[in-house]
Amino acid sequence: MSILYPIRGRKLLYLAIDAVIVSASYAVSCIIRYYPHWGYPGMPDLQHYFALVAFYVVSYYCFQIYRVMWAYSNIADIYRLVLANVSGFILFFGYTLIRELYYLRVPVVMAFLFSTILSVFYRILIRDYYSRRGTGAGNGNAIIGSPRFGGGEKKILVIGAGEAGRIILSEYMKKGLGKLIAGLADDDRSKVGTILNGKMVFCASDGINRVIRDRSINEIIIAMPSVGSDKINRIASIIRREHRSIPIKVLPHVLELDERKPLTISLRDITIADLIGRDEVLVDTGMIDKKFSGKTILITGAGGSIGSEMCRQLLKFNIKKLVAVGRGEFSMYNLIKDLDAYAPFLEIRPEIVYRIVDIKDYRLMRTVFQEHRPDVVFNAAAHKHVPLMEFNEAEAMQNNVAGTINMLNLSNEYRAGEFVFISTDKAVHPTSIMGATKRIAEIITGFYHRTRNLTTSIVRFGNVIGSRGSVIPLFMEQIERGGPVTVTHPDVTRYFMSIPEASLLVISAAAYAKGGELFVLDMGRQYRVAEIAQRLIEFYGYRSDDVIKIEFTGLRPGEKLHEDLFYSDSKLIKTHHEKVYILSENDDVDRDRIEMFMEKDLPEISRYSPSEIRNIIKRIVPDFESDPGRNGSAPNKKLVS
Repeated sequence: MSILYPIRGRKLLYLAIDAVIVSASYAVSCIIRYYPHWGYPGMPDLQHYFALVAFYVVSYYCFQIYRVMWAYSNIADIYRLVLANVSGFILFFGYTLIRELYYLRVPVVMAFLFSTILSVFYRILIRDYYSRRGTGAGNGNAIIGSPRFGGGEKKILVIGAGEAGRIILSEYMKKGLGKLIAGLADDDRSKVGTILNGKMVFCASDGINRVIRDRSINEIIIAMPSVGSDKINRIASIIRREHRSIPIKVLPHVLELDERKPLTISLRDITIADLIGRDEVLVDTGMIDKKFSGKTILITGAGGSIGSEMCRQLLKFNIKKLVAVGRGEFSMYNLIKDLDAYAPFLEIRPEIVYRIVDIKDYRLMRTVFQEHRPDVVFNAAAHKHVPLMEFNEAEAMQNNVAGTINMLNLSNEYRAGEFVFISTDKAVHPTSIMGATKRIAEIITGFYHRTRNLTTSIVRFGNVIGSRGSVIPLFMEQIERGGPVTVTHPDVTRYFMSIPEASLLVISAAAYAKGGELFVLDMGRQYRVAEIAQRLIEFYGYRSDDVIKIEFTGLRPGEKLHEDLFYSDSKLIKTHHEKVYILSENDDVDRDRIEMFMEKDLPEISRYSPSEIRNIIKRIVPDFESDPGRNGSAPNKKLVS
């Protein structure tokens, strides 16, 4: 940034005020020091008096004080102003030494103190005026509470009197909405009774319901983006016990936050993901940026849960171009809206290209590769719904296997630097068509690295919270209908990870890849699905044995009681990230068998019967546990969770 900048308009007024403050400070200092001896020989003459003012104003200019928007200033700007005053004092003091002026230095020191205090004070007044005025005077009264509270004005309790809580308060005050915040709560009892930005910290979390009643609170904001899910769950449960309908908004986990966006824009309704999936994950952003900066990234399945979040995360790492490929028109439309809303907050906005293409369509995908020549390909497109794929074997093979082979061939043909295949825990000891097809795709991805000199890697992980088709949206629908909540088995367990966490770890794993690796993400502990249902029912303010009941319906076709992330004889190798491991697995299927499968069986897969397709799969994945009673028709049983 150039030190030279124009001063005009309001900046000239600031400069004039500063000159008056410095000169008045020096005059008052001289009066205090010399009165009533006006003729004292130590008094400076008019020339030196003007020199003092000039040194201060020049220091203000050099410290960029007249570039600061004081209506939106912060503590860093105040520090800059104090340093400018110190600089002006030092310059003038040096001037007196060089000129060997003979007079007492006390007035100079007093003038420095007065000018510093006054220059800071009047700018604080400016900042306070605009904070109260907001971006539009009177807008505060236009913000109306939810209709369920009779249309009354909001009264918000902020839970968390830390840095995030302070920023939330500041942003509300900037908008002239500070009076909507009734106060705060915090589990740090040393903060209870203190005041933050003019608002009282009323209580710890165990006193929240009392404050809600006494203060007529009708909205809660949990401003704790770095805490774990257990604490969020405890606070939400405390509130829901007595106030079932009160809206609870929460800041997303730190993984989802962007420091360039105001926190109030990031506020959203609390979800079950916040109750079970907010453990903090740290990533080596330097390594990711080094790996992907300046590159063209192609993501298939870009409209899906993982694909869309990967698109958003990769935009942070200075990539050259993002090519988002998906086949669902509505999901791609939503992706465009999300990325368009996110892009203005980026320092460097890469080119983003959206293509609606099915990865099974080789010729159409070829035009995408030919036009954009991607450096890195993430293949996240897949059919993932286990029960549905049990009765659509040919489509599962075409999409999950043939589509992946198309992407591998095109990546090889157009010399993509790296191909990353997104896999699933259901590929380990598969008992479903979906899991078996993903396992075949894993084997073929590794095969291409060994035989076609294509740099490939595989990332395997479990369920993500809130993805389309997962159990949690189904549970929420069932609770909102009044129940019951259907769970397949009392002991069924699943891994769960938040979408942002899984997406960022996939990107991290790809950054470590050198070729041929099978990465597995540490998903933490497996949750009993019945426990998740219980938490969600309590989150809505009910008891599972009272109004909303849990019913067990039996395992669905292809479903396992427990999932595995790796085979028992696999070796785990640590990477630089504590939650990313490399697996050493024996997937060396006979080369001739794979070639015959790709050249003969797969192109004709639609002509085979369900039982024949299962036999073909078993030749590639011997541990696939096919249902011997399959008759090719779907049962009448509901596809419940």
